[in-house]
Amino acid sequence: MLIYALSALVAGWVAIAAPFPRRSRHRERFFWTLLAIGLVLLTINKQLDLQSFMTAIARCIALAEGWYDQRRTMQSVFILVFALTGFLLGLYFLWLLRGTMKRSALPLFGAVLVICFVLIRAVSFHAIDKLIHLTLPSWGSAVSVNFLLEIPGPLIILASGLWLLKRRNRA
Repeated sequence: MLIYALSALVAGWVAIAAPFPRRSRHRERFFWTLLAIGLVLLTINKQLDLQSFMTAIARCIALAEGWYDQRRTMQSVFILVFALTGFLLGLYFLWLLRGTMKRSALPLFGAVLVICFVLIRAVSFHAIDKLIHLTLPSWGSAVSVNFLLEIPGPLIILASGLWLLKRRNRA
């Protein structure tokens, strides 16, 4: 999706060129670099649909090794590990970006929204899939719940990055 690619491009540019204060420059550039890398990986995933590929491989392994009936337990463990990793990563970024929240709060919030969306998609239980694919009436057209959950995170990151780059042009 284009929003991921644009957000990745802007995040990379922020990592290189944004006017961060000397005392936090290294930490903030590291954050924006990781953000750019993560968004590039999500852009690639959007094009190649790697999660479906990985799900198919896991299904084949589960069937071949005879634990397909216990797949929900494995899904739950995977989701728990992913959620815990996301939570710990969030705590790490809070610590890393201490003292920079005026500049970092919004892109960090955007990153949390992206991680939450990825987690929701990783759950892939039938009831959640039904909810995500639901369409809601909008101004003259319909909008999917999936779209409403997916777009805010990268959009916040994109807007925050553009704001930081605009500050650079004023300096």
